[in-house]
Amino acid sequence: MHSKKGLIKVAAITGLALVMTTGIAMASIGTGTVTADALRLRSQANTNSSILTLAPHNSVVTLLEELDGWYKVEYGDQVGYMSADWLDVTLTGSEAVVGQCTVTADALHVRSGAGTGYASKGLVYKGTTLIIQEDCGNGWYKITGAGYSGYVSAEWVKVSGSSGGSDSGSSSPIGTGTVNTACLNVRSGAGTGYSRVGYLYNGNSVSILADCGNGWYKISYGSGSAFVCAEYITWNDGNSGNSGGSDSGSNDTQSIGTITADALNVRSGAGTGYSRLGLLYKGNSVTILGSSNGWYKISYKNGVGYVSAEYVSIKDGGNNDGGNSSTSSIGEQAVALAKQQLGKPYVYGAAGPNSFDCSGLFYYVFNQLGVSIARTSSSQYYNSGRFVSVDEMQPGDLVYIFDSKYDYSGGTLPTTHVLMYIGDNTVLHASTTSNTVRTDTLFGGYYSNYVVAVKRMG
Repeated sequence: MHSKKGLIKVAAITGLALVMTTGIAMASIGTGTVTADALRLRSQANTNSSILTLAPHNSVVTLLEELDGWYKVEYGDQVGYMSADWLDVTLTGSEAVVGQCTVTADALHVRSGAGTGYASKGLVYKGTTLIIQEDCGNGWYKITGAGYSGYVSAEWVKVSGSSGGSDSGSSSPIGTGTVNTACLNVRSGAGTGYSRVGYLYNGNSVSILADCGNGWYKISYGSGSAFVCAEYITWNDGNSGNSGGSDSGSNDTQSIGTITADALNVRSGAGTGYSRLGLLYKGNSVTILGSSNGWYKISYKNGVGYVSAEYVSIKDGGNNDGGNSSTSSIGEQAVALAKQQLGKPYVYGAAGPNSFDCSGLFYYVFNQLGVSIARTSSSQYYNSGRFVSVDEMQPGDLVYIFDSKYDYSGGTLPTTHVLMYIGDNTVLHASTTSNTVRTDTLFGGYYSNYVVAVKRMG
């Protein structure tokens, strides 16, 4: 077997496995077929652990849990860990083949998991045709082809047979809306398989020309029209055309819940046999509309979905937001204090109050506010705060980037720089290029392609 190439970074979401209660048997999440001549079953998910046994080529194992580049598996009467690189995986409920796509980027990473935090297995190049095995629901496709089995960003492939979306026939706006996420891709058609034609940013207003009926809106853009994901558009007050994606039943909120699993499937019905609509992550809040047979019916995107009740913690207080206000307050205080440092010099190893390096700046800011965080960017990445998605990003959140040009560790660092999001698509950081604390554009600038994680410290 060859050694894995690429830089291995701990993912912001540590695999797609659900957190299971100690002492309760883990359910199968699928099967895997060994593609190596012989694959080691190890006692832990690393190459330094002891070998329990060897599984020969074409052996079938039962998958219990997905980790970062590893699977916890059952093989014979033993339970251990196998490298994901040498397993042809079929996850429960996934489609064998859902379509084809063509790579539109000059070079595109195939990763071991559905996110930029997972290790790169190699590159595929512009014009390469891949088989889509599964839409992971978070902007990533599970694929095979070009000698790989892995995951690619849906942003950089075009799904075969795309027609650009249907026109509703009306050029007059049916309403107006406001962008509610930090940065929103504007696409040439109603789906992530279409090419990106530009960006919109938090607070931007849009004229909505049509509801495409599949979670996308057609909008006025430039001198023509384009498409955006409806989830990230809030209809403005007074619009008569918005149905809000409400369920046909009662809209009364029964309670608010918090996701306790690292990643939780959202399904179209109350059971594992239903199709997966997408994923929610640990700490996400959900509005619970009802419950049945161990499943919660929740508000999801522009409609409803279902999640296992086992992995949702019900918050007290019904309609409150479960404490986001305190997080927001810390974030706002952090932004205000960070802005006071603008113009101060960058000095490697410095942590204030008169000079800073990139992680030292935020170590100083949060500790001044009574929030203890680690000193270095890698330690912050591993040990401080909690991961949130880019779509959830709030002022005060720390944004971690990884650019291999600045990794002098031989591939052991999870991040090479850290910045603070301060709102309006702007980040503040101790810059190594200008040697001062300054602000820069996040999306649409240099940092767009290098974001590996966002963490909330408050």
